[in-house]
Amino acid sequence: MVSFIRNVSFDCADPYALASFWAGVVGHPVHPDCAPGDEEVVIEPSEGPRLYFQAVPEPKTLKNRVHVCLQPGDRPRDAEIDRLLALGAVLAADHRNADGSGWAVLLDPAGNEFCVTRSAAS
Repeated sequence: MVSFIRNVSFDCADPYALASFWAGVVGHPVHPDCAPGDEEVVIEPSEGPRLYFQAVPEPKTLKNRVHVCLQPGDRPRDAEIDRLLALGAVLAADHRNADGSGWAVLLDPAGNEFCVTRSAAS
């Protein structure tokens, strides 16, 4: 028997607000039973692990040791990065190369790092 990934968990000050950002990122809504002010909020995509957001009192202070890497589905990487920036992400490090390889490191509104790689179509 093996284990499977149940959640990708995010510690944050405002679970509903951060879940709302990630709902826009992954294109799946915040669970309908969740509401602003909840201590725990989830997004349950039809494929892959659910995203779990929990309230914690302390702020983020160091680099993530585990992070999410996104691969755009139907759009070029740079267009996806522009979309995520418009949702509220911040560009933290740009490792994109002229030949289309590489990735970009973004921060979500709570300061959690995540990467955007090139799309499978690229």
